[in-house]
Amino acid sequence: MKNKRPLAASAGAVVLTLALAAAGIGSLAAFPTKYVHLDGSRTPAVHIIPLLDERGDKIRPDDNPAMPFSPRATCGDCHEYDAISTGWHFNASKDVTQPGRPGEPWVVIDAETGTQIPISYRDWPGAWRPEDLGMSAWDFTKTFGRHLPGGGVGEGGRLMDYGYTQKPAEEAPAVDPESRWEISGELEVNCLACHNAGREQNQGEWVFQVMRENFRWAATGASMLGVVRNVASRLPESYDYINGRNPDDAWAVPPNVLYNPAHFDCKERIFFDVTRDPPARRCYFCHSTVPADTDLSEGWMEDGDVHVAAAKFTCTDCHRNGLDHFMVRGYEGESTDPSVASLTCRGCHLQDDGGDDAGGRLTAPYPLHRGLPTIHIEKLACTTCHAGPMPTADIGRVKTSRANRLGIHGAASWSTELPYILSPVYIRQDDGKIGPHALMWPAFWGRIEGDEVKPLPVEVAAPYVGILREAKKFAAVDARWKQIEEDTADVELYFDTEAVKGEAVDAVKAAAAANEAATENTTAETVALARLANAVADDTIDKFNLFLAMQEEEEDEDLDGQDGSEAEAPEPESEPEPEPEPELDLEPLTDPEAAQVLANLAQKAAIQGEPVYVANGRLYRTSNGQTLTASEHAAARPYTWPIGHDVRPAAQSLGSGGCTDCHAPDAPFFFAAVKPDTPAQLAQAAAAAPMHEWQDLDLTTLKALDSAARFYTPYLVSLAVFGLILAAALVHFGFNGLESLLHTLVASAGKEG
Repeated sequence: MKNKRPLAASAGAVVLTLALAAAGIGSLAAFPTKYVHLDGSRTPAVHIIPLLDERGDKIRPDDNPAMPFSPRATCGDCHEYDAISTGWHFNASKDVTQPGRPGEPWVVIDAETGTQIPISYRDWPGAWRPEDLGMSAWDFTKTFGRHLPGGGVGEGGRLMDYGYTQKPAEEAPAVDPESRWEISGELEVNCLACHNAGREQNQGEWVFQVMRENFRWAATGASMLGVVRNVASRLPESYDYINGRNPDDAWAVPPNVLYNPAHFDCKERIFFDVTRDPPARRCYFCHSTVPADTDLSEGWMEDGDVHVAAAKFTCTDCHRNGLDHFMVRGYEGESTDPSVASLTCRGCHLQDDGGDDAGGRLTAPYPLHRGLPTIHIEKLACTTCHAGPMPTADIGRVKTSRANRLGIHGAASWSTELPYILSPVYIRQDDGKIGPHALMWPAFWGRIEGDEVKPLPVEVAAPYVGILREAKKFAAVDARWKQIEEDTADVELYFDTEAVKGEAVDAVKAAAAANEAATENTTAETVALARLANAVADDTIDKFNLFLAMQEEEEDEDLDGQDGSEAEAPEPESEPEPEPEPELDLEPLTDPEAAQVLANLAQKAAIQGEPVYVANGRLYRTSNGQTLTASEHAAARPYTWPIGHDVRPAAQSLGSGGCTDCHAPDAPFFFAAVKPDTPAQLAQAAAAAPMHEWQDLDLTTLKALDSAARFYTPYLVSLAVFGLILAAALVHFGFNGLESLLHTLVASAGKEG
């Protein structure tokens, strides 16, 4: 199916192509040198093709050095790369499409500062733009390229350092001086990330290469055509990609590729096992959702989405696209094109034109909804009853691939607790229907001018939060050392133990000085020094305790030998289970500490406006640096986005257990409390609101609905009973009437005879 683009989108693509051509960027033409001729056959093309590097040169497995292959050059030799790169997955930073209904945002998280803030290049209400946090295209790609398919903002070196959608800035921002596009290369659209049908496609390797700033090498590493070695992030700013490495620097070695010769045929071509319709496992890397508290070992018991598990659909059966890659998102009102509008729940399963019960597209079964009042079909989205987790009294957290870094397999644990995402929350949508949503409360440090709040970059507030945490750590270290000094004041120490004690004294003094310096002049560098000094002091105290324990053990052995008795061998202790240490102290800031951070930001940080902290559904500010005051503000409202999966069959839908699934005095659908769940736990937080308030339903209306539902079944039973009685009466009187008629006819016949 070809998904039609609006005229504005086509114009945007043309402008983009002309801009690139005018700039003289890239050695490839705007259109492929070879054309794909569609002749109607459904037989897929066999892709046995040469690999081309970003300059369009053919790659040979024995090249030294071997260049990474370029999807733009290799795939663009036949396919229109510029048209493809305007698709939904790549166009967020380009002015080529309307944003549509809100979707899952990218989330900037920082556990130390208590930050979780949704961002997007699309103009979705409640999501901040990356530049609002000081994020350039380079910063965005380095942070979120792990779950980007490439293209768009990842090609910041080729296009611009900031992307724009509907609201461009008043003036173009300067290029980020810290960007390293010349060294890293561009993160081109990785066609194989979706279209490679082979099981060797490894998006985990894509993540590793992106984190190493090996952007131009990422597609090669993920395809497993070769092994990418070395790390671009180690290379100095002066590195020249053309001139090659510095032979005197063994650390800063540029990335290189070792291709597997077995993948090349005798003509030095590669077979790509590609498919037009990507398998679902390709989508799952970026689009998985799991309850945060789920027992992952029981995953084999889950049924998943009914369309995938039972109907054997794949994602692209509904989420289709043409060459332009404008993906059908599948929500009502997305498009007026009937072929697109039919790729929705109602479009597939319901007949809006009053037709028969044959079902919709692909003969999807027509739901009868026996016993369900039709008002439910009018007021509820299909996903309300059929998608997402079932509602519970305590709304649970979920984790997603993009937000919580799921799916990156290996020795290291990549997943994060932040951000806190709640689901399902049933909210009245813009179309007036109630639907299930994921919800995230923002938490960030910002500034306010008038009534407008803008978030601060994480690195602005981080030192002021960090020094408070380090001061608290040092206080614990100092108190611990003072207690040890008091306990060992009368103990005669061995020479080695005495020397280590001196080291500990010096380390504690150094930590005290570092913390004092960081408090007076708070910067990222001084806080880092204080953090290092605290760690050294803590380790040195542990070292002293170890030497002291060894001294006491040696003295005990000497005493045992002097009294002539043999020392009893101690019973071996079971080896303790290792406990993972948290990366950061996630203890939330107290109200006085948050007030102090705000005061320090006002006094020491060069920011415009009054510093504020948004968390717990409230805007916090301070006037005296000691007391926080909280108020409502639009910036503190949660960001929500609809959920459409996993789809449950009718037998497992909400309401399959009867009206009381929703219409009961304690039914979670109406009465589950939506709490402001953020990394901060400050006083004066917003109160938990019952679900019905998010649905714009007052208690009076709700009680009326509950009463109607409570008596609905008895009403139907009574109606059926009265119907049977009426039917029996009609039958009775009908027979009586028939008997009277027969008597009359017989009597008339007798008289005539």
